Amino acid sequence: MTRKIYQGYAYQEPDNLYTYPNSSVLINRFNLTDADKAHEKEYQLTADRVIELAQNPINVRTVKDILKIHGYLFQDMYDWAGQYRKVNISKQGNAFMAMQAFGSAETYMNSLLEDFHENAHSREEVIKGLAKILDNENYFHPFREGNGRTQREVIRSLALDKGYKARVNIVEDDIYNLYMDGTVHGDVQMLEKLFDKILEEID
Repeated sequence: MTRKIYQGYAYQEPDNLYTYPNSSVLINRFNLTDADKAHEKEYQLTADRVIELAQNPINVRTVKDILKIHGYLFQDMYDWAGQYRKVNISKQGNAFMAMQAFGSAETYMNSLLEDFHENAHSREEVIKGLAKILDNENYFHPFREGNGRTQREVIRSLALDKGYKARVNIVEDDIYNLYMDGTVHGDVQMLEKLFDKILEEID
C-alpha cells in the first residue's frame, strides 16, 4: 500500500507566541533556531520519553492525564509542555477546536473517558470507544505541537487498561493511512478499522 501525502499545519500566530521571530521554529530550551537541528533534538528527546512511558505508563482517566502525558513527552524541549495551546490552529483548511471552547471540550472528553472505563468490556466495545476518543481528541488538538504523539500514547495507555496492546505504528504505510484518514477527515469508521487491525489481547 502506498503512503498518502498530507499537507502540513497552518498556524494562526501573528505575535510569534511560540516561534522565533520571522521563523516557524518553536522556541525551545536549547535555543535551537535551525529547523532541522530543532526537529532532530525534539525527536531524540521525545523518543527517549516514549520508551520510559512504555515501562511506566500514565493511566488516563481525565484530560488532566492527557496533559500529563504531553508534559512528560515534551518536558525536555518546551517550557509549555503539558499546557493548553494559546493560539488557534488548522490543517488543510479545517480548523481544530477553538481555544475559547476548551472548557466545554474538556468536560466532553472527560465524559468519553469515563464511559470507556465503565462500559467498554468486549473487544468490539473497546474498539468503538478508542475510535471515538481518538476522533474527539484529535479535533480538540489541545497542544501547539505534539498532538499526534500524545494521542498515540493516550490510546496505548487506555487499551492497556483493558488488557490490550494498541500500538499505532505510523512507520507502516497501511497503519499510517488508516490513522491519518481517520483523524484528518474525522472518520470514526476508519479509526475503528485501524483499531480492529492493531488491537491485540495481552497474553
